[in-house]
Amino acid sequence: MTIKHEILIEKELDLVWRAWTEEDRVKAWLAPAARIEPWEGGRYELYPNPNDQTPTGCKLLKYEKPRVLQFEWKGPEIFAETMNLDGDLTMVQVNFKQLEDLTRLSVMHIGWKNTPQGMAARQWHVRTWLQLLDELKAGIESEDHILSRP
Repeated sequence: MTIKHEILIEKELDLVWRAWTEEDRVKAWLAPAARIEPWEGGRYELYPNPNDQTPTGCKLLKYEKPRVLQFEWKGPEIFAETMNLDGDLTMVQVNFKQLEDLTRLSVMHIGWKNTPQGMAARQWHVRTWLQLLDELKAGIESEDHILSRP
């Protein structure tokens, strides 16, 4: 039931880590607005609508720079009843590993309900994570993108 994706990015680990932990960089690929407090227990809130920044209540569960980032996740409004209720949140864990001149990035998204609505939300997220990780990789590996700048 876990969503698992792994990609190799042709950049150093620090740049990949920053793409997940600095608000300006997160806004370039993951969400149009974000509030991140880079410490365990800090906020990790992503806003699909930059004009509505009502706190989502998501937190960083693990912050082990630059190896592991784990945070609560709330899905889009269409899945609110399935995955956005307190106590029912899914969780994302990102593992980072430097491999010579590459960074291996592993994303695991867990906590899916075994219901028709839960499986629909999971399937939507499988596709969405693939698209987001493609955007991340393209941005970091490009020559002139906020994600590629030191």
